[in-house]
Amino acid sequence: MKRHKILIVDDEAPNLRLLQRVLGQEQEVLTAQNGPQALELLGQHEISLIISDQRMPEMTGVQLLEKSIALRPQAIKILLTGYTDVQALIDAINAGKVYKYIPKPWDPDDLRLTVKRALEAYELKEDNNKLLLDLRSALTDLEDISMGTIRALADALDAKCDYTAGHSVRVSRFALGIGKTLGLTNEQLRNLELGGILHDIGKIGVPESILWKPTKLTVEEQSIMSEHPRRSAQIIGELKSLSLAKDYVEHHHECMDGSGYPDHLVGEGIPLGSRIILVADAYDAMTTDRPYRPAIGHSRALIELRKNVGRQFDPELVEALVATVGETGELIKDQLPASVLGLSLSVLESERPQKRLPGEFEHQGHVCRHTLPQVEAHRFDSPTTSR
Repeated sequence: MKRHKILIVDDEAPNLRLLQRVLGQEQEVLTAQNGPQALELLGQHEISLIISDQRMPEMTGVQLLEKSIALRPQAIKILLTGYTDVQALIDAINAGKVYKYIPKPWDPDDLRLTVKRALEAYELKEDNNKLLLDLRSALTDLEDISMGTIRALADALDAKCDYTAGHSVRVSRFALGIGKTLGLTNEQLRNLELGGILHDIGKIGVPESILWKPTKLTVEEQSIMSEHPRRSAQIIGELKSLSLAKDYVEHHHECMDGSGYPDHLVGEGIPLGSRIILVADAYDAMTTDRPYRPAIGHSRALIELRKNVGRQFDPELVEALVATVGETGELIKDQLPASVLGLSLSVLESERPQKRLPGEFEHQGHVCRHTLPQVEAHRFDSPTTSR
């Protein structure tokens, strides 16, 4: 056991000297003859243990020990007393958070043993507090690692698919806008943002020949592309902190009428976060240029979204998106909805790689590879969908 500082408080000098002789060989002993002196010493020294007499002028032992809590909350407290009223003694001990009381006259060996055990309790409390701080630090580090991993995954997808650079971040922010309009909790918004950022991460495993193909995909290529939601969920893995986001990602291609994938979920059987991401995903896909087809513009995108409510999209969520972006897109002219995770990815800090076209484009049957189609018999040329 390390050497500790002990504060002994007694208004009688002979008692102080005796206690100092008994305990001073193993510990560093400080003394005070009244409460105010003791409080002054407590403010100046790291005291591990306070031993105080109860009956003192100016301030009783219990009053001193109560006041000491503000200065040295972790210090162990022992009360020396000649009380015969047991209930009064118990009340006093509870008020001062006293570790133990020692009746007078006390035995030196018993006192040494009590002090030893009290200091062991102090060290155990110190160790527990340190462990708690280390645990909190580790959890913070884990959260930082998780955020760092998420950013690395998003950057890896951007590196593989130049044309999607910034897409996942924008989807996450549009999804957040929808979620805030619905009044979702901070925890729900956190998972929604994570799901939006990670929803397409499974495309890392899709061949570039498919991602960049300028013509319609074959049935086999469509099948490969359709695996990316499951693959995204697998990449996220079993991290407990991402379990809800994982569900959102895995089902963000489910449709209200059950025509989506991978599990053909219907209506409210689809996780709310997945339904939100689907709307945000489709909006960004339709209002962003791709190498194989131009953006159709904000107004046309809202027309397409509204046209496909009930079949592909949840009608309430489509209107929540409109409330987020504005009927003319005026609400996102300068910036997207703010992150709740505090993430500031590089794609938001630099000029967007795809410009948003202000004009309306007539759809020319261009292949949309951002997600799989959800309407018009699952054709790949539907304006509301992409690969």
